[in-house]
Amino acid sequence: MPNHHRTFKSGVMAGVLGSCSFIGLGFAGTLGFEKYQNHQVLKHIEQQKQQFVSQVNQLYLSPTQESSQQVMQLLRQSSQIQREVAANLETKDGIVFRFDQVQLSAELQNHDSIPASLAGHHLYFQPQINAGQPITTWQCFSDLADKVRPKDCLYRQEAPDRSDLLRTALLSSAAAQRQQRQNSTYTPPIQNDCTKFKTQLPAQFDVFATGAYSGKETNYQIDDSGHQATEMDIQVQHNRPVVLILGAYEPTIWKIKWESNTKIVGVIATGYHAQRVIGLPKSIPVLESSYKNAQCGYSYVSDDNAAEMNQLSQRILQRDIQAVVIAQNGRANIGNVSADTQLSSSQERSIKDVIDPNAPLAGPAGIQDAVSKGLLRPATRADIDAWKASYNKARNIHTPPVVGGSPSSGTGMDYVHFDSAYVVLREMTIPAGLYGAHSVTFFVPQGVPRPKGNPGHSTIYEMKSGNCYGSSPDCSRL
Repeated sequence: MPNHHRTFKSGVMAGVLGSCSFIGLGFAGTLGFEKYQNHQVLKHIEQQKQQFVSQVNQLYLSPTQESSQQVMQLLRQSSQIQREVAANLETKDGIVFRFDQVQLSAELQNHDSIPASLAGHHLYFQPQINAGQPITTWQCFSDLADKVRPKDCLYRQEAPDRSDLLRTALLSSAAAQRQQRQNSTYTPPIQNDCTKFKTQLPAQFDVFATGAYSGKETNYQIDDSGHQATEMDIQVQHNRPVVLILGAYEPTIWKIKWESNTKIVGVIATGYHAQRVIGLPKSIPVLESSYKNAQCGYSYVSDDNAAEMNQLSQRILQRDIQAVVIAQNGRANIGNVSADTQLSSSQERSIKDVIDPNAPLAGPAGIQDAVSKGLLRPATRADIDAWKASYNKARNIHTPPVVGGSPSSGTGMDYVHFDSAYVVLREMTIPAGLYGAHSVTFFVPQGVPRPKGNPGHSTIYEMKSGNCYGSSPDCSRL
């Protein structure tokens, strides 16, 4: 009998383990299939984008034109390009291509053939202007999450603004037409921040690039993007004159230190959002180039972006980057820098020069600062119930008591986070960087103005109207 009992127990355990293995394999297979579906959809979009660019180049653009002239040609032929090229791209259920002005968009609709992580999102492709050269790059933008968005695609919550691109193309094209009317074979050089920066450099220097998507979080904001600034510590040791190219997507403060025999002769700080450099003497030229100020182009450092960074170096400096160093946790060393290396920095460019003293602190620090200044107070259950009553009254909704339900049961309560809710007491500006886990809820009583600024992922509830604004699915977008 004991042997039979052991045999029975062994059989049960083997069956349980086999079932768990089967379930695990099924779960892994589901994840793998979803990843495969995502890849196939994005691969199809990339293939059609390449087909679109090829046909547009062949049918509408001359290779002898520079990129600003080509952009104007795209603008003039926009409707025809939509009819003859974009509308004839290979269709796939749930994907809609459209070309408007100078921008190709791919809309991922809610459809059975589109994975849930892609449905409802867009990819946008916009040509980049390279002075004196034809269009070589169509930059990708998308509101897809980081884990599924193509690595060469910049994050944008909405369609990118085309006004700066069209303004640059229009001014350049108008200048070219005036020159042509004068029947002159001489084209004067275009003086801009890029050419001015290059003239301040010596004849011989090496180029190194460093950065990442973002650095360490700070309590500062350095632009009007609604993103809190991050911080990068860069340490340099090199035995020849060196130009640094610093690249991050998020707004970033770059703190530079160098070894005594190192001679930094120039710095290019580039990224999608604003970039600011401190720690250098004012005698060293610094060129800051972002999406909103893109005379020289812009980029940021990542594992897959070395070629694009090198194109930026060629465009501004006319030479290749020797090495790209990926920053880790907001820190990067260029050259042989050790714990014993003596490093220098300058106070001529300091943190006071790059932050707005009148702007609120960013992120959670900004919220706590607003509380301490009497601009906010933590919300109570009474505030939340008052919002609920206001919501129901504005819509003539009667919500009877829910016996046995949770305290949040009823209309308008599904997305209120009780542990991060505040009541606005006076006119104020929302701190930058209230995204993801840093997002909060604002209740605005009657008679108090709605707070200004970018709410990020936060939500604003107005007591008077019963309306709400922000990222909550039930609210209007700001």
